[in-house]
Amino acid sequence: MRGKIYAAEALVLMLAARTYAQVYQTNVVGYVNVNFTTGSNLFNNPLQVTGSTNTNDLNDVFNHSFPSVPVGTTVSLWDPATAAFETSSAFTNGSWTTNLILPPGTGALVIAPSPFTNTIEGDVLGHDGSPNIDLDVPFPPPPLYMGPNGLFLLGDKAPTTDTGTNIFLNIVGRLPFVGEQVITLSGTNTYLGNGVWDSVPTLLVGSSAFLNIKSEPPPFLMIVYENGQTIVSWPPTTSVWTLQTNNDLTSGTWVNYAGTIINNSVTNSDPTGNLFYRLTYP
Repeated sequence: MRGKIYAAEALVLMLAARTYAQVYQTNVVGYVNVNFTTGSNLFNNPLQVTGSTNTNDLNDVFNHSFPSVPVGTTVSLWDPATAAFETSSAFTNGSWTTNLILPPGTGALVIAPSPFTNTIEGDVLGHDGSPNIDLDVPFPPPPLYMGPNGLFLLGDKAPTTDTGTNIFLNIVGRLPFVGEQVITLSGTNTYLGNGVWDSVPTLLVGSSAFLNIKSEPPPFLMIVYENGQTIVSWPPTTSVWTLQTNNDLTSGTWVNYAGTIINNSVTNSDPTGNLFYRLTYP
């Protein structure tokens, strides 16, 4: 069987499609029920919606609500540059005042005047947003986040429940740095390092959270000389710093280290002349 595979639940559809995924990579289609409570909800569209426009707009994302979307429901988008909700849409007279786009991974604040359940139908994506899923292997990871620091309202592009460090791994492509936070309506979770949180966060399917993204603290670069060899190392927990070399500091020409790096450590024989090392941050 080629093409799309349908199933009843987003978490069940993975098992339902397993027989076919062994042979083909295919678009897997299903649905997710997202419950909204009265008041504020941090929402993330967990599927690539298959609707009239296939653009993940509000008309398609909230097309199958039961009961229907309450009049007066608002959807607001977060602007990390201003650290405020800058764009909003309200449901009134059977339509949205602005048909906002909510692609998977983009968080939104949904304020509901009364509880309702929204059924979202669409394609299952990997954490990287790719539509072709092989259900016998983990979802493809997202690319490493290379943007600025700040407070971002985000969710997982894949319909999976994320706990602890998996929230950062599956959304920004790396482990959290010490001091980074996951902020939800129920509280703030701070990463303490070495896999430990002050309280372990959980992000459910269809939910988003504020990720307080910070730069990684500068690591300590150690250089030792043993048995005629130079060993250069830095903490193995460091993730995004790049080792560079230069044989003439007056030139200012640094190049990425071209040799083998194992657990953030390199070993070299004595260089001819001078050789300087540094770590750089993207």
